[in-house]
Amino acid sequence: MIRTLATHPFFRFRFVRFVISGGFATLTNLGVVYLCTDVFGVYYLASSGVAFVASFLVSFMLQKFWTFSNSSLDVVHRQLVISLIVASCNLVINIFLMYCFVEKLGIHYLIGQLMTSALIACETFFLYKHVIFIENPKFFRMSK
Repeated sequence: MIRTLATHPFFRFRFVRFVISGGFATLTNLGVVYLCTDVFGVYYLASSGVAFVASFLVSFMLQKFWTFSNSSLDVVHRQLVISLIVASCNLVINIFLMYCFVEKLGIHYLIGQLMTSALIACETFFLYKHVIFIENPKFFRMSK
C-alpha cells in the first residue's frame, strides 16, 4: 500500500514530496516546541532550538531518500555534514525570526514557529535541490 501510494503520479513531483516531507518535519517541530514549552516548561527559544534539531533529522532522512530519491550511501556523510552546516545557519535564522515574531511583533510562539519554518523551508528546498542532493554529486566525491 505504501509503495503503491509513493509511486502515485501525484507524488512524482519533487516539490509535492518536499512539501509532504516538510510537513512531517514541521509537525515534529511544532510538537516538540509545544511539548517542551507547555508540558515541560522550557523557555520557548530553547524549545525552538530542540525542535529544530529533531525536525532536521526527520527532514534529512525524508528529503534524501524520498523527495530527491538520493539513495547513494557513498556520499551520505558529506551530505549530512553540509546539511548540518545549512541547518546550523538555519538554526540561527530560526531563533532570530522567533525572537522577532514573538518578542517584537507579539505573535504567539506556535504561529511564529510556523511562519519561521515556512520561510526556512523555501531556502532549504533550493539548497537541497541545487547543492546537497544533486543528481551527479561530483562535488562530494573525493578524487583518488
